Amino acid sequence: MLAAIRNLFSPVEEKQPDPVCFLAGKDRRLAPIKNALAPFGLRGEIFASLPAMLDSASERNPDLVFLDLTLGVAHCHEAIAALAALPKRTAIQLVSPSEAHTYEQVCAIGQLRLAGEQKNLKMMPALQPPYQADAVKKSVQELGLRRDEAGRPKVTLAQALDSDWLELWYQPKIDLASKRLSGAEGLIRVNHPKHGIIFPDQFLPGSSEDDMLALTQTVILTALRDWDDLAQNGMPLKLAVNTPVSALVKLPIAQMLREERPRAANWPGLILEVTEDEIVKDIEVANDVANDLRAHQCTLAIDDFGAGYSSLARLRQLPFSELKIDRAYVTACDHDRTNADVVEVIVELARRFGLKTVAEGIETTHESHKLQGIGCHTGQGYLFAKPMDKAKFAALLRRRTVADPAEMAREALGHSARMNARP
Repeated sequence: MLAAIRNLFSPVEEKQPDPVCFLAGKDRRLAPIKNALAPFGLRGEIFASLPAMLDSASERNPDLVFLDLTLGVAHCHEAIAALAALPKRTAIQLVSPSEAHTYEQVCAIGQLRLAGEQKNLKMMPALQPPYQADAVKKSVQELGLRRDEAGRPKVTLAQALDSDWLELWYQPKIDLASKRLSGAEGLIRVNHPKHGIIFPDQFLPGSSEDDMLALTQTVILTALRDWDDLAQNGMPLKLAVNTPVSALVKLPIAQMLREERPRAANWPGLILEVTEDEIVKDIEVANDVANDLRAHQCTLAIDDFGAGYSSLARLRQLPFSELKIDRAYVTACDHDRTNADVVEVIVELARRFGLKTVAEGIETTHESHKLQGIGCHTGQGYLFAKPMDKAKFAALLRRRTVADPAEMAREALGHSARMNARP
């Protein structure tokens, strides 16, 4: 039971992301640095040319880039300018071909570091031969990129609750037909004063049921309170949060809604997402609770819906508003016939019951177009936007009250790609 609850708050897409480390230059020179990254749980990718590295960087914004100065100082200046145009701040470590003893070498390194710092890039001290593992370790540690066991932050859910470190990040939901923002899902994060942002898979394991219920209460109340702040930006979106079925019974959710819900006339309500495998076990109890919640403009959505679509007839007894198609079937649905068939069946069943469908984990335009063609209403995933903190989401809402959201994301990606392109 507890494992299922933890998985609800820590789905596949919500694991702490692996840092992206690129090395641009000669393989023979950079191989020792790549090998030095491995003990810290990091995988370095070597690119023989700057255009190849920048092309990949436009799609997978790297956390750390090692630039070999043998590629040419002028070309390194161009690479720094291109990396500075990426959405996420990148750290750069210059790799000197020899110990910088000459005036020209010192000036070149200094000018490159200054150029990066002026563009708000994190410029690490230059590596000089022989390339020592300790120097690489120092950089990785300073940037907080370690993913080995020793580098994992020792933070528990209980500590996060007691210290008020929890916050909701929001991932936009996009209407696939109009390509406009239609809602958002709130996802939990720890904002640690030392370690920064920590994902659920790092702090949920080992949590007690009481702490998980306290987390659920915090998530629901935060979403209700955040709505007023977000709605001030001109878009009264419907928010959704993950909720274990046990919380429907053990928490006074109806009372929480009655006392804490926004009072604005245009509040569209709240969606509680529960997983298919959990709710079919307690469908009668869940039905009673769901009816109480509906009186407070709160509906249920079935999360991770997939191969168990035969249970939809039973689930139809519940007053739920939408089906979220499991990302396992969304992935490659544009060319995987089996996945496409499952999605088509789910969308057709939902249509017959008058339910909205939401596709999770969309990562490519081909998947998005296929889902739209099948008739899926809404999508969310890294293609459109990654989860972001409330301040960034509010800023996005301010922009998107006057512009198409998906188009703006595509324009931003296109801008980065153009900056990285070489004549």
